[in-house]
Amino acid sequence: MTEKTNLKTATTGISGSDDAIRPFLAAVTPEQAADFIAGIGESAYRAKQLYDWVARKWVTDPERMSNLPAPLREKIRAHFLCAALAVERDDVSADGSRKLLLSLFDGETVECALIPAEDGRMTFCLSTQVGCPVGCAFCASGSAGFVRNLHAGEIIEEYLLCCRLIGRAPDNVVIMGVGEPLLNYNNLVAALEAICTPGGIGLAARRVTISTSGWTPGIRNLAEHGRQWNLAVSLHAPDDKVRALLIPGKYRRDIKDIIAACKLHRQATGRLLTFEYVMLAGINDFPEQAVRLAKLAAEADAKVNLIPYNKANGAFERPSKEAVKKFENNLKAARIPVTVRVEKGFDSSAACGQLRSSAETRKRRTP
Repeated sequence: MTEKTNLKTATTGISGSDDAIRPFLAAVTPEQAADFIAGIGESAYRAKQLYDWVARKWVTDPERMSNLPAPLREKIRAHFLCAALAVERDDVSADGSRKLLLSLFDGETVECALIPAEDGRMTFCLSTQVGCPVGCAFCASGSAGFVRNLHAGEIIEEYLLCCRLIGRAPDNVVIMGVGEPLLNYNNLVAALEAICTPGGIGLAARRVTISTSGWTPGIRNLAEHGRQWNLAVSLHAPDDKVRALLIPGKYRRDIKDIIAACKLHRQATGRLLTFEYVMLAGINDFPEQAVRLAKLAAEADAKVNLIPYNKANGAFERPSKEAVKKFENNLKAARIPVTVRVEKGFDSSAACGQLRSSAETRKRRTP
């Protein structure tokens, strides 16, 4: 897929306004910047200045591009969709994590998070869709329904906006926010290719982890694409019967199919595989389920990340600390690498989708 095709993908679907023909400035490439500058008769060196502002200074508002003359800044704004995302709400937790509610150019909202570690490392958690079509029973992301895919330029701008907020690039990026990334495959890959461009934005591919509910067509596409992005699969159950209680049928794939696709990805990329496992009291937290999960993890050569449920609705309960510890110990006994997620931002609507759901509720209540 060429850069021009990627850019077209990023803007397709913006209908009913002049934005339908405007590319996102966040997604500009050196070649596109050069074409634009040449097309308006400006000196060639202006293209590098423009690209540097976006890729290296994380700026998508022409008004902040201080070494560009005002007439050129106006032409940039007329040609590109600039500063397409804005912070509508910024919740800072006691542990330093930040949850952002971002408004998009069409009035929709999406979430992302900035998650610091004790050793100073920073992780960005980015979203790929407005709402989520999968609709996992325990997840707030899909509770308000699916609205649309994010364009590649919007995903890139999420990243750039977070960089601007903290004044530096992250150590890691996880595509674990709102949405099923692999159901927005073309825009996801276009965005990550831009973010991981050496000499440009420049994040190493190995610092990116893509989370999926187990959409095997997308996992196989990632394997074929071959980039060394890490993969995290939200398994949530060691058998199809229990998993069917948690993930609706339309986008659910059999565990056997998921394991096969994960093996293919590992063979193609050599990258890490993680099984994400949200623990729900009385549903998937039994010791015998840990034993079955251990067998799956061993077969797929995966580590396991246990996530005690962060209550988003009244249907499920959080397991006791004892149940979580026993489950963890059973995995360790089978020599499966396992971690229990340390909660970040628990006082800041931490579960994916909760902040947006709250905002949508307020909108409905406002006359």
